[in-house]
Amino acid sequence: MDSTELIAVGEIIKAQGVRGEFKVLPLTDDRKRFGQIQRVYFKERDGLSLRELKIAGYRPFQSHVLLRFEGIPDLTAAEALGRGFIYIPRSERPKLPAGRYYLDEIQGLKVYTVAGESLGTVREIIETGSNDVYWVEDKGGAQVLIPALKSVIREINLAEGKMVVELPPGLLEDGIE
Repeated sequence: MDSTELIAVGEIIKAQGVRGEFKVLPLTDDRKRFGQIQRVYFKERDGLSLRELKIAGYRPFQSHVLLRFEGIPDLTAAEALGRGFIYIPRSERPKLPAGRYYLDEIQGLKVYTVAGESLGTVREIIETGSNDVYWVEDKGGAQVLIPALKSVIREINLAEGKMVVELPPGLLEDGIE
């Protein structure tokens, strides 16, 4: 499996308990997703190889999840696996409702105003709590922060790799340089 086709969904923090469970920090905003996943690919923090693991059990635990994998029956076997990230193939992630996008789908989009002016490329997505902010940078290094609001984002076309925005008055003058 090519690692560019994989999406990280969690980080194994440590072995947990005598049943061979793992405490996992979810890298998704829906922890219930782990109840739907049947297999993951594990990569040690400093390793280069991937190991397929079949999920034998899942349960929420505070802000984490506890996972059990087939063939890892106890704490000793779990500790031998170590820490690292778990991935799923990009093709297996759940489809989102219309108008919703994964962050990695937004990052890298070319951004244009409704008048057709190129503003640059989404370089980073800043999660603020109330709404995301897209950090857009052009080839010359000029940057602007665009709020991810329905009143601002007019179109997202993943097939064409572009986003069309209607900027509030004064936003370009307030861009960061």
